This record gives sequence, structure tokens and C-alpha cells, in this order.
Amino acid sequence: MQLYPILKNCQYLFAFCPALCQNAPMNHAIILAAGQSQRMQSKKDKLLLSAGGKPIIYYSLTAFNDHPQINTITIVVNKINKNEIEKIIKKYHFRKVKMIILGGLTRQKSFMQGLKSLGKTADPSDIILVHNAANPLPSEKDISEVIKKTQKTGACVCGHYITSTVKEVDDDCIIKTHDRKRLFAAQTPQAAKYDIFKKAANYTQKKHFNFTDEAMLLEAISQKVAYIEAGEHNFKITTQGDYLKLKAILGDIPANFRVGIGQDSHEFDDKKQGLYLGGLLLKDKPKLKANSDGDVILHTVFNAISQAIGGSSLGFEMDKECKKGLKNSKNYIKIILEKIHKNGFKLNSLGIMIEAKTPKIDPISHKIKKSLSATLGLSQNRIGITATSGEELTAFGQGLGIQCFAIVSLVKI
Repeated sequence: MQLYPILKNCQYLFAFCPALCQNAPMNHAIILAAGQSQRMQSKKDKLLLSAGGKPIIYYSLTAFNDHPQINTITIVVNKINKNEIEKIIKKYHFRKVKMIILGGLTRQKSFMQGLKSLGKTADPSDIILVHNAANPLPSEKDISEVIKKTQKTGACVCGHYITSTVKEVDDDCIIKTHDRKRLFAAQTPQAAKYDIFKKAANYTQKKHFNFTDEAMLLEAISQKVAYIEAGEHNFKITTQGDYLKLKAILGDIPANFRVGIGQDSHEFDDKKQGLYLGGLLLKDKPKLKANSDGDVILHTVFNAISQAIGGSSLGFEMDKECKKGLKNSKNYIKIILEKIHKNGFKLNSLGIMIEAKTPKIDPISHKIKKSLSATLGLSQNRIGITATSGEELTAFGQGLGIQCFAIVSLVKI
């Protein structure tokens, strides 16, 4: 009795107990990786480009290798990327990869090679999922739903509903506008039962029929093809823009981008007047105690910029200048800006967070922004300033001083 749920879903156990599952249909994935990456405008095969610290093809392979319903994976490669892809499979232990074969110059030829390679492995009722390796982020749900629909209808694809208005044109003018509610942009995986794919392949070879995806091949034999809506991250990497989008999704920080965080705090000197904040002088406010003019914002910004380029804190970096009598914090900023420029960077954005009871920051934040903009050479719309009293839970919230935090981003010049 306890074995019933396991036996009912025995295809999950095939790899571990083939004797129990010898009659269960299997699910085979064909990963198409033989493309030439011509539209990518990259010297390197796009599937081998790094994103999130790993090659793009790693993510496609992981999606199928880790899916519990996938039994085997066949990868169709080209002569140029074959060795590198073999190294990736070995490095990341993709145990479900059973075959690596050479494809053709088109997706159609590569698919045919992949299908042919399964001739001695696949049974008629087995499901074949064809996936473009340049779609690195199919979700587990995408794969599961395509398998489920294929089991019911014989074939299924995933894709996205068209959201833009679509026009049909000739050489000069618009011919008509199509109803976008009935338009669907196909992605992968695309699947069918093995006997259906084989029937379609035989038909198209006899008719010399050319197709650009597997659904088109199936449509040629009047096979009904179901569809599911793919996850938002299941898209094809075709251009540099697609590549940057993928890197952003994976949290990849570009090599030409740096981030730094800074902090500083000072207590008020009740005996002196003249508060500096971001280079702005508030004559009627108490001065902050410091060896310099006590500009807590500029000190914080210095620390953030210095951290972004691997430097040290203000006290360490400016010790000699302070001893020489350099008290104006704007001069400290000038020095650190010269240093980042020598390193080939410039300021990209700045965020400031202030904790203080007094002065009220929001009413004067626009003046502080203007002063910072002039000092840093940074547009005001790239500077953000927020403030809090911290519910008076700290000395700063109680009015004894000011604490400041800053985050900066730098980009290559």
C-alpha cells in the first residue's frame, strides 16, 4: 500500500529503479547549441559568454538536468564549441547528458540530427523536448507544463503573448493590423511524442519543407499543437541587449561598475556656530566638532568613493593634509575625485541618508543637492537625499550630533 504513490509516478524513479519502470514513457531533452551567434556581434560563441559567473549554456543545461521528469539530455553542438561544452558538462557534473552530437548550419538540420540520435533509445510514446540553449532561463514550471500538455495532446510549445500592436507591411506601407490577442511569440521548450516528431520529420524531408521551429514542423502534418504561457525570464539571447538583460536578472555586476558605502558622524559643538552640510554653510546652526570644517556629508561621500576603488577611510587618507592645515572638506573631495579619475572612473550616482533631530533636512535638501552637484560635478537628478530622526532612539535622533551614510556608484570613463 505504501508503494502505490511511488509506483504511480515511477517515471521519477527510472534512473534508480529501471526494473519497476521499464514500460513507463520517458522524457528526452534535445538541447540545440550548434548556432553561429551571428546576430550577437560577439567574437566568442554566445553560449560560452559569462553571466552570473557561469557560461550561458550552464543555465539551460541545469534547468533540464535538475528537472525530476527529464530522463536524458542530448546536446547538439558545432565543431567550434564542442570541446568547451564537453568541459562544462564534466565540470558541473551534468549526469543526464547522454549524447553530444554535431549539428548542422540551421536549427532544422540540428533538430533532425538530434531526433535521429534518439532512434535506438526513444519509444513511440516517449516525449521529446527540444530546447534552444540560447534560452537559458526556462522555469521548472515551463518544462513541467509542456510535458503535461504534450501527454494530453501529443504536442506543445511555450511562449509569450504579444503585447505590442503588430502591423503587416510591404516595401512601402502598412497592409493591415493584426489582432494581437491571437498572436503568440514562441519560445522553447517545444515538445511532441517521438512517433509524432518522427512522422513530421519524414514528411518534411520528402516535401523538402523548411521550418524555423519544431511547432512549424508539426503544423505541416496538421498536428494540433497546444501552448502554455512561459515564465517572464524565458527569452532567447539574440543581441547584446538580451545579454545585458540576462546579466541583470542574474545580478551580474559589470566590470566597468563599482559601488562603495561610506559612513561618518560628529557631535555638535555648542560653543561655535556655522554648520557645513555637503558644502552648504548654515551660519545659524551649531558647528560639528572635527579637525576640519566637520562637513559630515562630504566626509561620508569621501569614504564611500574611496571604498569603491579599494581605498582607505578619510582619517587615514587625509591625515597628512590635515596636519598641513587643510581644513576645507571640499579639498578632500577634490583629491579623491582626482584619484578615481586616474583609475579610469567617474561618479555615476550618489545616495545620502542622514540621521539627525536638527536641522530639518527635507526643507533644505534641494540646497544641499545643488551644492553637492557643484562640488562633485554630478547632475542633481543623480543625487538622492533622505533623512530620519530615528524616533529619537540614538544620540543623533536626540539632537546631540549628526550621522550620515552614503552609497556611490562609479562607472568607467
